Amino acid sequence: MEFINAVISTFTRGGLVMWPIVIFSLYGFILIIERWQSYKQQQVSLLSALAGMEDDKTISGDDIENTSVNNIIKIISATENSQNNEQVEKVRNVFRQEQAFVEKRLNTISVIATLLPMLGLLGTVVGMISAFDAIALHGTGNPNLMAEGISQALITTEVGLLASIPMFYLHNEIAEKADKIVRQLDEFTTHLLHKKGARD
Repeated sequence: MEFINAVISTFTRGGLVMWPIVIFSLYGFILIIERWQSYKQQQVSLLSALAGMEDDKTISGDDIENTSVNNIIKIISATENSQNNEQVEKVRNVFRQEQAFVEKRLNTISVIATLLPMLGLLGTVVGMISAFDAIALHGTGNPNLMAEGISQALITTEVGLLASIPMFYLHNEIAEKADKIVRQLDEFTTHLLHKKGARD
């Protein structure tokens, strides 16, 4: 209970700038969790699909039934429905579309992580303006009036940094996962084209 009260007190003292900091932080971490779960599922399916293709079998309906990721199915379909003279370009187009799908929201997370310290700095400016306004109206005889503005300035800076630092780190982690999935997807596409060519 004391922790909750401390959080509420800190939020209140931080002023209006605390609202966008908290909202953007929550949105950014929700996107990170969503991407993390999505990448985990896609990586498992891609590894399973690649393992099943190591025996040089031709592509069959089982290849589609045994893969649950949408981008794998799209690439298999593009390979199956293409003629020799158009299959490479068609499959590569699908690959590029699915690469964009894998990497979506990563830029949004990066922008939010960059924005949070700037919002903290905005809160600092607002707090210092409040402190100087208090000095202009009441002089320096009452330090409590100045302390409120200075406290607001420090709180928003602290919260903005505390939110942005782990978000930068987690963004780097999921970006590496996305790169790994794209490389595996490229390997999967190459296998499919090779099998298609061998079958034809």
